[in-house]
Amino acid sequence: MSSKKVSIGLTQFTDFTFKGVTGKTSMVRQIKYQDEYNPAFDYWKPLRDGIRKFHENEFSNDYLLSVANKVAQAKQKNYLEAVKAHLKFIKNKKIEWFDPGKSNWYSEYLSVRSSPELGLKIDGVSHLIKLYFKGKDERIDKNKCRSSLTLLKQSDFTIEHSTDIKPAILNVQKGRLISDEPSTEDHLIALESEAAQFMIIWNKI
Repeated sequence: MSSKKVSIGLTQFTDFTFKGVTGKTSMVRQIKYQDEYNPAFDYWKPLRDGIRKFHENEFSNDYLLSVANKVAQAKQKNYLEAVKAHLKFIKNKKIEWFDPGKSNWYSEYLSVRSSPELGLKIDGVSHLIKLYFKGKDERIDKNKCRSSLTLLKQSDFTIEHSTDIKPAILNVQKGRLISDEPSTEDHLIALESEAAQFMIIWNKI
């Protein structure tokens, strides 16, 4: 086993956990040998940043619509669909912003950058929310997201949060918030198993 700690993002880890056995190998290979991150090639970055600013600054709905209208024309249809789904999701809900802080999760050889984009109190319940933009065509539910939700709950945060705060993943295109009950010992074992499997594949390719 490599002694050098590998660092990945939570979206990458989530994508890995969604895959079957063969797909996991392909996903790790893609992560390991991908080009260095360049914001210019991050398809959803303007909207990811825009949704955070929208809530943090309590902007009007027009702000998010303007984000969609400013991207390249080839992206506008997907952006507008995602914006409309988000506005529908928050409609008739009492939404309050709080700073989610930065966070990381660590296993023996793997660290995951898990910082949630949003800290939102929704109808009185506080959530730490990771935005997920790949859920338009793929079925995403609580069972598939459980390891990622457990990871988010177990992360080390720069800000101290209440123990009853809910980790959540927002399927942006469907406007669906996925959260889970408190982590059990089985959930923690499953998370560590996923991380160990990731590293086994990483060291073999």
